[in-house]
Amino acid sequence: MSKKRNLALCLSLLLLASGIATGCGSNTGDSKKENDTQNDDTAAETAVETEKVSALSTIPVVDYNGYVFHVLHENQENQQVDIETAGEENGDVLNDLVFRRNSLIEDTYNIKIDATNAEGSKVNSTIQKQVTAGLNEVDLYFHNCTVMSVASSGYLYNLYDLPNLDLSNTWWDKAALNGLSISNMAYLATGDISPTSLMTTSCLAFNKNLFNTYDLEYPYDMVREGTWTIDVFLEMTKNLSRDMNGDGEMKYGDDLYSYSGWCYDNSYALFYGAGGMLSEKDAEDIPHVSYDFDKITSIYDKIYTIIIDHNSYYVKDFGIYPQAYSNFANGNAFFCDTTFFKIDRNYREMEDDFGLVPNPKYDTAQEHYISVVNGAGDYIVVPNNPADAERTGLITEALAASAHDGITPSLYDIIIKGKNTRDEDSVEMINIVISNRVFDPCFINYIPGYNFTQTLLDKKSKEVISTLTKSQDKADKALQKIVDAYMETKNH
Repeated sequence: MSKKRNLALCLSLLLLASGIATGCGSNTGDSKKENDTQNDDTAAETAVETEKVSALSTIPVVDYNGYVFHVLHENQENQQVDIETAGEENGDVLNDLVFRRNSLIEDTYNIKIDATNAEGSKVNSTIQKQVTAGLNEVDLYFHNCTVMSVASSGYLYNLYDLPNLDLSNTWWDKAALNGLSISNMAYLATGDISPTSLMTTSCLAFNKNLFNTYDLEYPYDMVREGTWTIDVFLEMTKNLSRDMNGDGEMKYGDDLYSYSGWCYDNSYALFYGAGGMLSEKDAEDIPHVSYDFDKITSIYDKIYTIIIDHNSYYVKDFGIYPQAYSNFANGNAFFCDTTFFKIDRNYREMEDDFGLVPNPKYDTAQEHYISVVNGAGDYIVVPNNPADAERTGLITEALAASAHDGITPSLYDIIIKGKNTRDEDSVEMINIVISNRVFDPCFINYIPGYNFTQTLLDKKSKEVISTLTKSQDKADKALQKIVDAYMETKNH
């Protein structure tokens, strides 16, 4: 075992021993003496057991003799730190966790990870050039959903077939595979390997100070009991917006809003959270446009009431979209639609305490809280001509497994940077939020009609059925074109 891996084990043993000591803190005197030997034996056995069941310990180890593992990722908004780091620990939680993960994998497999970034369009063109020219310059790519166009053009490796990569493992997101695969071909995958994907998951923030002032119940227990529904959210926001200065107008900075959000995010978050969907898969894993008009209309009507009728702060102008979040951060909104990335970016200096919950379910019969993932998060892709498919698969699997061990468990600390107190309720809520994510092929592929909620809200319209019906033929053709491209790739 290498020095770094020995160090990691020692640290885990120390943490484990510390936890056991804390748990036994009430033992005193003779009772403590009698249990010392037994506790030491239990600690040693548990430590060994913990090492055995760590995700990384289940991955085979191969000495790759100093191979340089090249990774290219897109640098959208300078957020994509799934693989590239500052080259050292610098105090940034995510950077340091990724740096440690990378160092562990480098040491374990005797490789050097060379990660660089490029503009999104250049990532796609680099993949195409690499495959067309028969080059092996890059082993692994991280990119947002725009890489779907490269997938449907035949430039990528079917990850289900990549040696040493097991997409059934818990560190790969099954919902993403379900939403992105076609005919059991998966050219994109995500999960623990991409903390930025987890960070683009939608959720709701609520202002605890305002809730206390207006004697409102925190939603935590409702979430736990399965009663946090869109009807409850609708009723809760009914009379919260207030004209604080009495001038007869609701204005940013002057007044108090029930709910604050950005038009490119909040209606989608509520729609998918309530179990809305614009597509379905058949038995052959082929996606089809599918509209349950009764449910879609019912969900949209509730969204309309929450956002329009209840005077939410609904930002449509891209030039001022940060105000959707500063409105909440300044204490002028009870709720705010958000993603984990936006919490880090916009609420770090927020004076009021806030909590996090998933977006509400449609009703209590809905089995899970559902969180939509927008297209900004990263997916991993492999060119269809890897220099060594077995090596690429094994290193990629190890990166994902190690992230499952050492990065995802610290997601709360990554999100809530700088908070002096740990909100255990929100820690629990974060786990709920990321446990049931949804990737609708219509949403991820920008199929016509995918943005109907935003389109209608912008016009203050409720014409759901006519709007979707008008675009359905185009939607069917657009999705079928992608399916046909995949099938053509499969048949070659």
